[in-house]
Parts: sequence; C-alpha cells; structure tokens
Amino acid sequence: MTSETQAPQRYLIVPMHPTPNGRLHIGHAAGAYLRADVLARHLRREGHQVSVMSGSDAYENWILLDALDADRTPAETCWRFHALIGDDLRSLGVELDEWISPLDDDHAEPYQRVHEELLKRLADAGTARKVPDPTPRSRDTGRHVIGVWLKGTCPQCHTPGGGNACEACGYHYQPAEILEPHSRLDEGPLEWEDFDSWYLSPPSVEDVIDAVHASDVAADFADIAATYLRQTKGAVRLSQPGDWGIPSELAGPEGVLSNPYFGFSLYCGEVYRRRHGTEVNAFHRDSGVITVGLFGIDNAIGGVAASHAIAASHGELKAFDHMVTNYFLDFEGEKCSTSRKHGIWLHELLSRTSATADELRYHLSHVDLTSGSDNFAIAAFVDSVNRVRTQFAAAEALASDTDGVLTAQDTERIVRAVHQQGESLRPGAAVSLPAAVRVLDDWLAASPADGGGTAWLTGLALLAEPFMPVVAQRLWTALGRAGRPRLADLGRENGRRTATATAPAEPEKTFTANEIAPVCHLRSDRV
Repeated sequence: MTSETQAPQRYLIVPMHPTPNGRLHIGHAAGAYLRADVLARHLRREGHQVSVMSGSDAYENWILLDALDADRTPAETCWRFHALIGDDLRSLGVELDEWISPLDDDHAEPYQRVHEELLKRLADAGTARKVPDPTPRSRDTGRHVIGVWLKGTCPQCHTPGGGNACEACGYHYQPAEILEPHSRLDEGPLEWEDFDSWYLSPPSVEDVIDAVHASDVAADFADIAATYLRQTKGAVRLSQPGDWGIPSELAGPEGVLSNPYFGFSLYCGEVYRRRHGTEVNAFHRDSGVITVGLFGIDNAIGGVAASHAIAASHGELKAFDHMVTNYFLDFEGEKCSTSRKHGIWLHELLSRTSATADELRYHLSHVDLTSGSDNFAIAAFVDSVNRVRTQFAAAEALASDTDGVLTAQDTERIVRAVHQQGESLRPGAAVSLPAAVRVLDDWLAASPADGGGTAWLTGLALLAEPFMPVVAQRLWTALGRAGRPRLADLGRENGRRTATATAPAEPEKTFTANEIAPVCHLRSDRV
C-alpha cells in the first residue's frame, strides 16, 4: 500500500499469567492485559500474524492462603478464579488465542513435561545445581514458611512486605534475606534448616547481564535485573520445598518445581508450535517467531533476569525478543490491591454501571505507567467517559451520511496517521499507550470538514481499533467495510460502500460520579 508497509511477521505475545486467587481490578487491567491486547490489535491492523496466550498461575502459593481462608482446596480456588478471570478479560475486550490452566486435563501432563525437561537439560549441562538452601520452618506446625506464608521487611528498601518480591522496589529476595522474618499465620518461632533446592548456575553471569542490557526492555527494569543477577551470581530458583507446585522427580519427595513466568511462556511457545505446526518452540532461537513478554515491576526479576539467565543456560532458547513493562496503578492515591480491597473490580464496573469496556480502555490508555505509578481518579474517569461518549455518538451519526469513497490523498493521510500511532506501539521499551492514544485524540479533535466525512471516519475507525474495538468495528461496518479495521483493506475495497450500514448505538445517558460510587472500594472505608 505504501513504502512504509512492513512484511507480515509472526508474533507470540504472552502477558504475565495472573494468580487465580481473586478477580481482576482496574490495576490489573491497566497493566499487562490491556497493553497486550492493544499491541495485538495494532499488529493485526498492520497485517501481522499475532497469537496472544496467557493463563492462570495455578502453582503460585498465594492460592494456598485463599484456599485456607475460604475453606476449599487449592485446586478449587484455581478453577473458580481461572474461570472468573477469563470472564473479566473477555468483558474488557481482551482477545486471547489460549487461556491456559496448568491443571486442565489437556495441559497438565505436557505442562509438567516442559518444565521437567527444561530442568533436566539444565542439570545435565551443569547449568542448574541442587544446593542446600536456608529455609525457615515453623517449629509448631512443621510448615515451610516461604512465599505467601513469609512476612518481614524488604532488605533493600526496608518496606514491610513478604512473599518473594518487594512491591515497592521490585527486589526479589530469598527467605534468608528478608528482615524480621515471621509467619503470616503466627505459627510460633521459626527454625532454619537447609533444604536442597535447584538453582540456575549460568556459565557467565556477566554475559547474561550484557544480554539484559542489550535487550529491548526499559532501562530501569534492566538495571533491577542486572543488580539481582550480580548479587546472586545468576542463581535463579528452580525448585522449592512444599506440596503445591509442579510435581517433579528431580525436585524430590518434599519439593516441587517453581513456576517461573519464563517457564509458563516456554509452555505457551510449545502450544504455539502445536497450533501452527512449526518445527520448534516459539522460544527456540531459530523459530522465526517474535516473542513479546508483558509484566509489571513486581516481576522484573522473573520477566527480565530469569528469562535471560534460563535462555543462556539452556543454549538453544532465546529470552523474550521484546519486553513491555509497567508500574502499578493507584486508585485515588493508593495502590490498587486485592488483599486490601482497594480499587474498582472489572466485573462490577462493567456490569453495574453504564461505562463500557471501550470507555474504560480509552481512559486507562491515557494513564502513564511506563516510568512510575499513575493515578486513577473517579472525577477524571467520569469526565473522560462523557467526553468520548459524546464524540463517538456524533461520529456514528455522521457515518450514515457518507459515500464511503476514499481518494488516494485520503488513504495516504490515514496511513500516515496510523503509522504515527504505531511508532508508540512497537513492541518493547518504545511502547507508550498515552502517546499512541493522543494520535486518536488529535484525529477526533479535527473537524470532518478538514478531510471529508468518509476519510475522517475511516481514519477514526483505524486509530480507535487498538483502544476501542467495539466502536471501531461499528464505524468500520457503517462505512460498508467487512471484517476488522485493517490498513490493507483501504486499497482493496477503495472505500466504496458495499454493505448496509448498521444502526448506530443508542445514545447513552450522562455518566456520573453517583453511578460509579457503589462499585468503588476505598481502603479508608474499611479502617
């Protein structure tokens, strides 16, 4: 169509697999999942072949806490929230080619096999070793107090926390590093014992660090990963004590395999291989598939350090080709949190108010989480919904009066705008949803008379496609075009109306703060 049009490429996009211990709130939505869907829609708009795969982190041990609190088995917790999170993602308009539960009959055995074979390969190569690992254990209950059960203070930034990583600074710590360690369940004094766990032992840590700095990831995330790799000498944990995790002969009778993000992604690469009939896993160096990982600051180690360290230790694998990262979303000045019940949950917002998924996606795309936290304020969201609701209602009304014909100059102008938007949607550190959505805002603000109604509406549909897929589709169809908004279709159909336009959506009422108030959960309400 133009000299700027790229040859089609194959992409596998893997947003971080969420823990199935609760439903998704706006903080989850604003991070990996919205970004993954926006990128996928943009790349498909340009004609690339894109697969998006994710699933639930069924072996994350935070599930054990929910199961204990709700008096159900860990598997019951996983199945319950695997289904509900899948519903949440669909309600937000996130399209997934695969939504994987490692407990599913179709995945359980191959999922375990991929992880076991990975560890065996690393062990045989001498790049994974079983070492005595200082581990706290409750003297009263005998429980290994690690992961969800361990609380204390971050050794790096001294913020109270627990688990494996600090949510404030992203530091990933081992149990022996956490300050003032104690059990979340007040299980009495802790005793320390050596438990043999598998750890990665890369042949050259400095080579891994060089690869991290050369990779397409935000510099601050690369620095966190490099610091961790240097401090630990690349010793990424591969197994741990406990009975909830990936079963493994190599981990021993009291141990299980860890469930790292890169291991989950490697399994997605295997599913990709089966679905597309390719010769090798998508993460094989010679796959020809471009892999994209998306994750937040709390997974800087798993997403950046571990993926590079495992790939280098394996020899035939590659880390993510591109990594898209984000910091956390605040809600009214405080971090959204499932455990503290602070935020707005997707299923409540999208089922109990008139706000649509498109309107929420549009607003969240203006939130800048690339270099730090940003805030979701109720008043700003209400203003945003009403403004964009009015603008698109006017656009849909205009669509019925256009002739559907584009001139060559119209087409070139639209393509130029889409490519401008695409500059901020290239997978990797360059991704900036606020910059990309501003191109849509500028187009919206221009008068249709500046370029003719058909040209303006066609451009609007294409520029809205990554962010507001429902209204983009309605406009595209109203213009007489088939399928999803695609750049390639501009030249193919020459813009002439070929189908009966759909009726525009019924105008929505004014969105108000009173309407959204019942679904806003503020921590201050509970203290």
